[in-house]
Amino acid sequence: MVTKNAQSEPGNWSNTTVGVGLGGRIYTVEKDGTLYSTSTKKNDWTVLGSNYKSRLLVASGTENGWLFTITEDGTLYKVNPNNGDIKQIGDDGAWSDAVVADAIGDTMYYISDEGKLISLDLAGDEGMKEIGSGYDPKMMWAWQDSLYVLQKDGSLYKASIEDGTWELFGEEEAYADTVAATIHNGVFYAIEDDGALGATSLDGGAYEELTDEDFTGTRYLFSAGKYLYAIHKNGTLYRVEV
Repeated sequence: MVTKNAQSEPGNWSNTTVGVGLGGRIYTVEKDGTLYSTSTKKNDWTVLGSNYKSRLLVASGTENGWLFTITEDGTLYKVNPNNGDIKQIGDDGAWSDAVVADAIGDTMYYISDEGKLISLDLAGDEGMKEIGSGYDPKMMWAWQDSLYVLQKDGSLYKASIEDGTWELFGEEEAYADTVAATIHNGVFYAIEDDGALGATSLDGGAYEELTDEDFTGTRYLFSAGKYLYAIHKNGTLYRVEV
């Protein structure tokens, strides 16, 4: 059974532009560039910083990880999720071509506007290298040793972080109607434009439609702690139990 419980008043999250879950917290950036940290346990929030103007926001790790943000001008920053301290990585605007991104450990993966899959070693000596090409991505998530890339045509691909080899995951264009999605505990959860919620196991690919609630109008879907969290277009934050 799927349950959806409002965690805010309508409108409270209407200005959110990007967000990600890390451990038991949700990190979001607003239109004005403010970075917020929201506890999923206490349902309270703190301001971590301002003037972020993030275009992409990703998390590395589960509990004691880091945030990485690429700003509108393509500059990359490493962000301490506890206090908002930031450190610029590379030159101003060096990642202006990044379309989607995620991170595993100290390596960030992104796909450029030319469809190239790039790995970026943020701690070691490997630097930046191309490990794949030919992508036209809509969304991307990292899970264990793989990347899951949702193409604009609705096809989902699984790509190795080692050498970029990829395979179709499920049927072609199976997720053509997906408006929001995330990976949570080894399951790919996707919300369709008709409000349906589906779950696909990443171990074997079995799909199940779970909808007990109408998720029409969902803008974002996050994994944080034990639950999924959805933000509706009217600015309401929901906790989703599956």
